[in-house]
Amino acid sequence: MSVELPVFDISKPLNESSLTSLQDACKEWGFFYVTNHGISGDMYQKLRRFSGGIFELGEEEKMKMGTSNYTPRFIASPFFESLRVSGPDFYASAKSSIDAFSDQATDEEFSEMMKEYGEKMTELCEKIVTAILSSFGDDLHHKYYKSEFGNCHGYFRINNYTIPLEQDHQEDDVDLLEGLGMHTDMSCITIVDQDDIGGLQVRTRDGIGLMDINPKDEALVVNVGDLLHAWTNARLRSSQHRVVLKRHTFVGNRFSLAFFWCFDDQKVVFAPDEVAGGGEYGRVFRSFKCGDYLRFRESNEKGKFEKVGHTVEDFARTEDRN
Repeated sequence: MSVELPVFDISKPLNESSLTSLQDACKEWGFFYVTNHGISGDMYQKLRRFSGGIFELGEEEKMKMGTSNYTPRFIASPFFESLRVSGPDFYASAKSSIDAFSDQATDEEFSEMMKEYGEKMTELCEKIVTAILSSFGDDLHHKYYKSEFGNCHGYFRINNYTIPLEQDHQEDDVDLLEGLGMHTDMSCITIVDQDDIGGLQVRTRDGIGLMDINPKDEALVVNVGDLLHAWTNARLRSSQHRVVLKRHTFVGNRFSLAFFWCFDDQKVVFAPDEVAGGGEYGRVFRSFKCGDYLRFRESNEKGKFEKVGHTVEDFARTEDRN
């Protein structure tokens, strides 16, 4: 089954009705779509073509990018590999990754595309978070955007999913393969630009079911991450989600670009009183430094991005809420 998420035209001012719908989507699913976002289909296709050439290289060549930039198969999943490009200097990050095996012209073109994409996504994140803050009250984004989100930064992962030929030819009854295991995101928000193959699934609030989030023409998928979940005192939902591959219908590659917008490492995450909800909600999370949480997730076997394991709930939830 698929979930019908609301679609927001980010180029238009959001009225009271659309802001209510936006917050309802963030509370119930933690996911929604945005359109008129400024990311052209042509840019997406160019990035896919250039990235495809990188992913087609041999493993030895790809590992020259370094483990901080390239995640090979069998780390998160046998079917998943990823190239990371980090901001705020997206150009330098991309160039450092591919310098080892590309010619100068290719290096320059790829790095310029990464820079343009990263900067456009950063602008889009600023608009989306401003809208989310506005959904809590007309003046909330004026009061808190600059002080709380003004030093946010982003990075993106170029994700490639493939089913090895030997796996595809296995004769068994397993139709769904886990391309990327159930997890929550270590971000304020994440924006996903995906192809039309699909496979993204979100866990229902009751923890029992899984719903497909289908690709939608000219729309990007946005989801709430753990950091915004904590900053809003759990009023907005950071949902568990995964990517599945339908083995008997899957052909070629599934490609996606996931942009993660995060607080800076020194940011102390703590919900302002008027966001936290006062006596109705109580304090769900203690204050914590963003960098400490990211290190907790990255160093904990059960907390890595490809598994649910430990999330911000385990790291910072107050004892009286357990």
